[in-house]
Amino acid sequence: MPSPLVTDIQIRFGDTDMLGHINNAAYVQYLEVARMQMVQEARKRGIPNFNFVLAHISLDFRREIKLGQQVQVETTVVKIGKSSFEMAYQVLADGVVCSTAKSVQVGIDPQAMTSAVLPDAVRGFLTSLMDPQEEV
Repeated sequence: MPSPLVTDIQIRFGDTDMLGHINNAAYVQYLEVARMQMVQEARKRGIPNFNFVLAHISLDFRREIKLGQQVQVETTVVKIGKSSFEMAYQVLADGVVCSTAKSVQVGIDPQAMTSAVLPDAVRGFLTSLMDPQEEV
């Protein structure tokens, strides 16, 4: 099983709410940072630029995160379709899972603004981030 892509998150004071814990909206931003790290990793591996949009996201909160904790997002790919792919995330604080999430991204043709088939190189890269027991 491949290791998840791990993204270190720098939490900011502005991420907190009146109760002193990280506001739920900040988690969505943390997942976006993890997706962008995935794109950077693809570029490091020589994968051509590919365009995608976020089509769906769901989050489950398990415990709070407070300012000052070490936060990381672990990301894996769980499903690859013809033009879309699904990712799973774990948001950890000090090594403890505080939230889990899933998102669906759809490849797009930026000129036509329509869905586009994922290129073979992109599919190969996404497969490298996937548990071999998951569906392709």
